[in-house]
Amino acid sequence: MSKEKELNLKTVQEDAAEAERVAEEAKQEQDAGSYTHTFKTPFQWKGRTFESLTFDWTVLKGKDHLEIEQELLAKGRTLVSPAFTGDFLAGMAARACTERDENGKRVIDGQAVVEMDMADFQAITRKARGFLLRAG
Repeated sequence: MSKEKELNLKTVQEDAAEAERVAEEAKQEQDAGSYTHTFKTPFQWKGRTFESLTFDWTVLKGKDHLEIEQELLAKGRTLVSPAFTGDFLAGMAARACTERDENGKRVIDGQAVVEMDMADFQAITRKARGFLLRAG
């Protein structure tokens, strides 16, 4: 086996071990159906400024999962494990966000989530991942 393949196999094994560790940690957390994220620096998106956003994971249905999956497939992205795919978790967060405009429409989308500062993105998607892992 070439050295390059050995390194790749080692990386895959490390990633798998990390995924198992994260899944176990998520199962130990208290089952929270919602999460309110407070931004250290207010987040601006399409003319709006947000100090915080609340995400209610319990409103999501199987239909949401399939629609997020279809959106990603349309962009040429393939899902192996939604709970570990940043784009999927961003779409999930956008759909779970409780903030709506005066017409009842979502004020953020998956693109908004990926445009957030990395620390905010990580905190929000970690909560979405935890919810999925506790459900499974």
